[in-house]
Amino acid sequence: MQASELALIHNLFKAGRRFHYGEIMAYNKIIIGICLIILNIGFAGAATLNVGQGQAYVTIQSAIDASKTGDIISVAEGTYYENLVVKTGGISITGENKEKTIIDGKKTGSTVKIDASDVKISGFTVQNSGGSGQSDGGISLYSAKNNMIANMIIVNNINGITIYSGSNNNTVSGNDIKSNKYGIFIFSSSDNKIYNNNIRINKIGIYCDSARTNHIYSNNLINNNDQAYDNSGLNSWDDGKSGNYWNINKGILGGNAKDNYPLASEVSIKEETIPVATVQMSKETASGQTGKPTPGFAGFAVLVSLILIGILSKKK
Repeated sequence: MQASELALIHNLFKAGRRFHYGEIMAYNKIIIGICLIILNIGFAGAATLNVGQGQAYVTIQSAIDASKTGDIISVAEGTYYENLVVKTGGISITGENKEKTIIDGKKTGSTVKIDASDVKISGFTVQNSGGSGQSDGGISLYSAKNNMIANMIIVNNINGITIYSGSNNNTVSGNDIKSNKYGIFIFSSSDNKIYNNNIRINKIGIYCDSARTNHIYSNNLINNNDQAYDNSGLNSWDDGKSGNYWNINKGILGGNAKDNYPLASEVSIKEETIPVATVQMSKETASGQTGKPTPGFAGFAVLVSLILIGILSKKK
């Protein structure tokens, strides 16, 4: 809209004034513009993409590829033989039941690789990753920031979770990480929070290589061949009040790292609360639509139109 057209809005509230045809047409342009903006905001709302038999998406990867920032991918129970790659930031990937919603990597590379930021993944069993690279794992974060891995079973992988090469400020909580080579492998990454996890029966529970200022506390390290390794000594293995539970071998290999407040009994692992994206406005329909305007936006658009048209009609 031009500045001259916007200036006409002020005249809308001046009582007793009659409008000529050109002004009325300008007002109509303003009304249409406002309505289109409001409706476009509604259409840009986030969506829930449903995955499973009979749903809009049969594979998790196809839903990831179709997703946009703010979307939720909801996955039904079943076993999905996939190697997922997540490049869209700001999405949530949620399994219906972590014991019955399984992602199997077929022993070929990472089962889930996240190359994005602000991704939340929860509610799955992740198993059978393969590959020979250090960054490969059941869930692999590669230069990925501000992600959350929560409420998962991570089993029989090369590395359970890999936090690799500048993957900073991520959260790992509420997980059962077991029977992997390394339970959690952190390489050259910092400021990650690892708490409220069972880490058990791995070759090494937590392995920190060239990693700094990570916060590791309130975990159960149980029956790992080596419980922990930290070659920088610059990570925190307690939160200043409580550390981790070590059923054997409380020492941390590799340097000067120390848990200053080791716990005498196991931590009760709790389900982590997953933040809900505030931008979400609507849910996907079974036909695979990716978003609809909400009734609130559409109703507001209609209300604005009626009010303005009513005012103009009285002043003709």
